[in-house]
Amino acid sequence: MLYIDEVKPERIISLWNRSIGGRFPMTNELWQQNTVDDRSVMREASLAVVEGQELLGIIVAKRPEEHNEMAMQKMGWIQCLLVDENARNKGIGNRLLECAEEAFRKQGITDIRLGRDMRHYFPGVPAEDTSAIDWFTKRGYVCETVETDLIAHVKGWEPYELENGLQHFRLLTEKELPQLLEFLERSFPGRWHEEAKNYVLLNGTGREFIGLFENDQLQGFCRMNDGASPQIGPNTYWRKLVQGELGGIGPLGIDRSLRGRGFGLDIVKAGANELMKRGVNSIVIDWTQLVSFYEKLGFTPWKQYQTMSKQLESGGVHSGKSVEFPAERD
Repeated sequence: MLYIDEVKPERIISLWNRSIGGRFPMTNELWQQNTVDDRSVMREASLAVVEGQELLGIIVAKRPEEHNEMAMQKMGWIQCLLVDENARNKGIGNRLLECAEEAFRKQGITDIRLGRDMRHYFPGVPAEDTSAIDWFTKRGYVCETVETDLIAHVKGWEPYELENGLQHFRLLTEKELPQLLEFLERSFPGRWHEEAKNYVLLNGTGREFIGLFENDQLQGFCRMNDGASPQIGPNTYWRKLVQGELGGIGPLGIDRSLRGRGFGLDIVKAGANELMKRGVNSIVIDWTQLVSFYEKLGFTPWKQYQTMSKQLESGGVHSGKSVEFPAERD
């Protein structure tokens, strides 16, 4: 086995696209952003099986960075696990998974999630991959929620009318980003706050956020992604599957004090209106259970995922087997 960073990215992308590229087309830019440049990738747990000149399988595992708000939760993630179709049923996937799980144990990580990492590709196992779900179930992973991506093909649509009027909503400016970070840390600590901090580090200007203001105070937000965003957003990962420009909406959140007044739907409408004004043809809302909520605005289910997790016992090799790791290289 090799470490994943010892394999040329183009070989990995070729394996990916041969395996699942028809449903989830990988690009060089996306792989670079979510895996190569992600400092939370665990090198000792991110491995590749190569025989001769053939790349047969890969696994990428992650842990929270020390400054991350999830770092104290003993949480780790399997970002992806792929085995070439012609090399399946030979124990390659099992070997990769065992190595990653043992590396997690050595780091004291006991809560393992499939997907859902900070720069994730998937929030879970694609729901149509029932054989993969069964495979992980046999290895101790437990099914949890079903998450959905929705899509609306908005070319030619009229702008949405906002129940509470336009005066509450506007694009944020760069000067308002510290206020956004304060709001998220207070009302939505964790992933959304971490993602917004990363956006600021990437020199975001605010154009990716609609703010909800009440009495000149930021009380809600909606993130938007398009082709000009400084980062490829998870709701625009699979842009090659749609014609024309793809935009994305989410995450979004409203302060508790304003809930129940229609502001939730309004801020989605405001975000969609802004994306339509920018000329997008389709809009994706990713990783949600609120299907009926978004269907009110004409969105329809597009992709679904089965979330899965496993609790590892700490210490030792759980199976009693010898687990092979790559040798360290200079």
